[in-house]
Amino acid sequence: MLHMNQPTHPSRILQFLFFLGFVSALLAGNVAARQLDIRYTVSIADAAKRQFHVKTEISGIKQQQLDLSLPAWAPGWYVIENYGKNILRFTVSDATGKRIQPRMIKKQIWRIDTNGQEKINIDFDYRADVLGLNQAKIGDDFAFFTGIQLFLEPLGYRNNPSTLRIDPPAGWTLISPLEPAGQPNTFRAADYDTLVDAPLLMGNFDLTEFQVEGKPHYFAAYPAGVFNSEKTQRFTEMLGRTIQAQSAIFGGLPYQRYVAFYFFRPAESNAGGALEHLNSYVAFAPAGANSTPESIIGTGSHEFFHLWNVKRIRPAEMWPYDYTRENETPLLWFSEGFTNYYGVLATYRAGITGKEQFIAAAARAAAGVENTEARHYISPADSSVSTWLGYDTPLAFGISYYTQGQNLAALLDLSIRNDTDGKSSLDDLLRILYNEHYRRGRGFTSDDLIAHLNKITGKDYRAFFDDYVFGVKVPDYDKIFGYAGLRLERKNQFTPDFGFSARARGQGLTLTGVEPAGAAAEAGLRTGDTIIKIDGVSPFEARLGDSAGKTLTLVVIRSGQEMEVKLIPKSRSYVEYNLVESENATPRQINIREGWLKR
Repeated sequence: MLHMNQPTHPSRILQFLFFLGFVSALLAGNVAARQLDIRYTVSIADAAKRQFHVKTEISGIKQQQLDLSLPAWAPGWYVIENYGKNILRFTVSDATGKRIQPRMIKKQIWRIDTNGQEKINIDFDYRADVLGLNQAKIGDDFAFFTGIQLFLEPLGYRNNPSTLRIDPPAGWTLISPLEPAGQPNTFRAADYDTLVDAPLLMGNFDLTEFQVEGKPHYFAAYPAGVFNSEKTQRFTEMLGRTIQAQSAIFGGLPYQRYVAFYFFRPAESNAGGALEHLNSYVAFAPAGANSTPESIIGTGSHEFFHLWNVKRIRPAEMWPYDYTRENETPLLWFSEGFTNYYGVLATYRAGITGKEQFIAAAARAAAGVENTEARHYISPADSSVSTWLGYDTPLAFGISYYTQGQNLAALLDLSIRNDTDGKSSLDDLLRILYNEHYRRGRGFTSDDLIAHLNKITGKDYRAFFDDYVFGVKVPDYDKIFGYAGLRLERKNQFTPDFGFSARARGQGLTLTGVEPAGAAAEAGLRTGDTIIKIDGVSPFEARLGDSAGKTLTLVVIRSGQEMEVKLIPKSRSYVEYNLVESENATPRQINIREGWLKR
């Protein structure tokens, strides 16, 4: 017994504190020992009806109630999808098979009264009839899903490991970025976040393995044969070099295996393009001759860089993810825009693209911001927060935080180099965020960025953020690009204005918005129309650069009926930006430029 009213020797206090620590460790060990045993099994319940069957077995339960939650959205695709809407025949039973009636306490959260039952089974079918980045699909010769759509989370057990078993149709191949568990078609996940951030493809597709830094990487291409072996060899070689260029920034690859999933066909929803995951990405690309290694490596580089930026270096508002609601953050200009910047920079450092292309990309980013009216009203921080208003649908008035952030990344990179006499760069900021935030299990804030920049440079970057991140001031491009002896030239140009926004869908372009009084509206086009031909050729092959004022013949599908529409594009002015080297650059400017362009 320790009598606190008597003088106590310091060594006894230390012994007592050690004892408390030992007891705490034992208690923690008991908690860990009481982790649930969670096993998921996925099979195809009805291929004709496009339904998966998902079975969840949970044992080791030591509580009277257990809440199970299904996510409402997929990280990286900022749209509430409410995956529970696809569930059929949701049932819960105990170890003997006796039904337990669940109670839905929120739109996608079920409460199970276990009443002393140590094991429960949950079964349901899941409708999988839309191929998209954030959706699931069962086709005639393939099936695709991401864990976020199918797997229930026992609330309170986010860090619990689990196993996943797939029961595919006979003869089908399957690939997942999850760690193989030793048994056929079985994988393990260290925690729930890892489980639901893993896509899985099964069916008939081409699968190519290649090594980078001694680790296996896989290129999965569907449909089989559409991206030939010569293209595959060139692309995997390009992607491998890009991966090495990115790995050099952070000092190695933080995973054991990686998968690049490619669908060489259009998405069946607005969720097209590409989407990053923890150690994989999924991309849609044009079929046939329109897809080349050179045309898809840019997307590959961008999505791979998300491995670090947003998947590991993550805004504090998303650490941890709340899968039940929108996770607003003012930092997507950093998460997406800096990824745009490094996607371009990595292919340059890998020797895939040239100096001219890298510099031109920086100029285009500036032009993309300055040619958008909304830049005078919506800051990069505000466009980040408001992404949930219309991530995959057009807004009445908006600006891309991808472009805003890419522009700011170049300006910050050059500013850091200038303020440190070329000794530091934006790479140093990313390494700090990776080591001091991700590796310590925490997200970052805008104030963290400012503090790290101040430490790197010895300068105060608060005004930069107030003006250009939280505010809408126009940066002094001439000054900042001048740090590297570059001059921004501006030239008025004109481009055709078709008066609509669209996404690739099927074999054509589906209109997602029609501008009032624009060329499309005057031609009678409507939102939802799909353009399948322009002047007799695919819209993806039509040459339209000089089409302003000329009559175009469009073949359009509306409500299942094919029709012909005449459209006369209008003309829109814009300012073209080009970066050129100054003839009278000083040795210091040349040194900064050479550091910026160093491979």
